[in-house]
Amino acid sequence: MRILLAALLLFLPLSANAQDYKTLLDIPEGATLVSLSATERVEVEQDLLIANLRFEAENASPKELQDQINKIMKKAVDEAKKVKSVKVSTQQYYVHEYRRDKHAPRTWRGNQGLQIKGKVADELLELTGKLQEMGLSMNGLSYSVSPELLEETRENLLEETLIKLQSKAARTAKALGKSKADLLQVNVSMGGGHYAQPQMMRGMAHAEMAMDSKMAAPVAAPGQSNITLTVSAQALVK
Repeated sequence: MRILLAALLLFLPLSANAQDYKTLLDIPEGATLVSLSATERVEVEQDLLIANLRFEAENASPKELQDQINKIMKKAVDEAKKVKSVKVSTQQYYVHEYRRDKHAPRTWRGNQGLQIKGKVADELLELTGKLQEMGLSMNGLSYSVSPELLEETRENLLEETLIKLQSKAARTAKALGKSKADLLQVNVSMGGGHYAQPQMMRGMAHAEMAMDSKMAAPVAAPGQSNITLTVSAQALVK
């Protein structure tokens, strides 16, 4: 991205003395300093599917509880690593003491999260179903734009945005009765994408249901993300 930006800026009419115009008093007589910006946006189909799952359990013995979590999570990670198109990472591991009331026996609760993500939706969804069968419950399933697609999209937008900014500077100069516009300083704002928010599901009921009966694999369909890129500059019109 930086190499592309540097190459494009070589063709912009940047003033060699841009650093000299620190105040209005520094501007040459008859010239006007104008702040301009231009934005380009495009919708792209989300290509990265992310599933967040969690195993939760409780036990009167903290040792037995942690042993149960450790065994299930190792099995889940090993299963996920079999799918080459998926990246897997473990999330927060938390164990705490719990009592429904002061007269209830002491109980320990624990949970650990697991995140899988990939671009081959069918393989990831099939894996997700297997993990649910193991007793993991779904915390979130959502699509987003991968970093690679985001970078590629922004690079494609950059040249169009710079051309729009130059055109706006030329029109501004003409409207002010000037004949020339030099861009003194150009700043690129990467903007961002709008991603669907995951729906959260928590609770032991989901894990118990997964272990008690056969579950179908979850379903996911990609949406659209709005990617924007803004270029701003100071233009000296004269």
